[in-house]
Amino acid sequence: MTSSSRLQKRNGETIVSSSAVTEEEYTIANDGVKSNKKLVKIIGRFTRQLITITHWDDLPDWQKDNEHIHEGYVKETNSFINCFESLFFLHNESVNIYSHMVPGLCALFMLLIDINIIKKFPTTTFVDYFMIDLFLAGAFSCLILSSAFHTLKSHSLFVAIYGNKLDYLGIVILIVTSMISILYYGFYDTPYFFHLFSTITILFGIACGTVSLANKFRSREWRPYRATLFVCFGLSAVFPVLTGIWYYGLEDTFKRIQLKWIVTEGFFYIFGAFLYAMRYPERICPGAFDLWGHSHQIFHVFVVIAAYSHFHGLLSAYEYAHEMLIK
Repeated sequence: MTSSSRLQKRNGETIVSSSAVTEEEYTIANDGVKSNKKLVKIIGRFTRQLITITHWDDLPDWQKDNEHIHEGYVKETNSFINCFESLFFLHNESVNIYSHMVPGLCALFMLLIDINIIKKFPTTTFVDYFMIDLFLAGAFSCLILSSAFHTLKSHSLFVAIYGNKLDYLGIVILIVTSMISILYYGFYDTPYFFHLFSTITILFGIACGTVSLANKFRSREWRPYRATLFVCFGLSAVFPVLTGIWYYGLEDTFKRIQLKWIVTEGFFYIFGAFLYAMRYPERICPGAFDLWGHSHQIFHVFVVIAAYSHFHGLLSAYEYAHEMLIK
């Protein structure tokens, strides 16, 4: 072959002209074309990512939820791959995703190494590990379901509705596992009260889980009843506390359930939910908190703080119970 031949491109592919070329020249030319194609593909993917970030006015109606947040929306993708790709660039759901994903994985990690984080007493049994792991599993379920929902909600209306159901189910799971775990140590020496209040908690959990998942109960006309049921579920936690004060006295009840941590937990849950319901602070300055600091993000952070408060109180309640048992 001679080296005087020319290379031509047709439809993006390198072809040989009528003159012959060396094999080395042919290989170099084709490698160059392949590299260019790969570069175009990467740029195209990045461009598609930028295009998916859009303004409130450009969203389909089903994606419009908070009019005080103007920019940073991932528009309907109809693609699980694109939803997954949204994990790697900044948008107004990024904080919601990672503020629950990372603590959720931490909860799973602590569950797997529970033997290293739970102080061991001569009276410690498998049930103790189970109760503490029960809460960690509940926290993991709630946080990961929430993170998954915020990752996939831009897929389509159907996926968003289904993910929202699972998000609510995760909240129910966290409430149930939190209450049962602390009830066990609050009434460690009175099984009757533990079984009574645990049964009530589970029944409320089943009821709230049902209204969260069933389409019938998610309709507008059922909204007041659904809200009332969740409020009653939350208020049901007051009865074991009052029972403990009546049966053991205020001081002992305070130590048994580590009331200061439980009150701290309740404060962050309630205050976070209040800010979320009021759309604060984005309500007072629309567009200023699109990517950072809007109410849903604050609520997510407060949920994590509340869950940590419960975990700290649970471990302290466990230690107090066993210190009493070995006296």
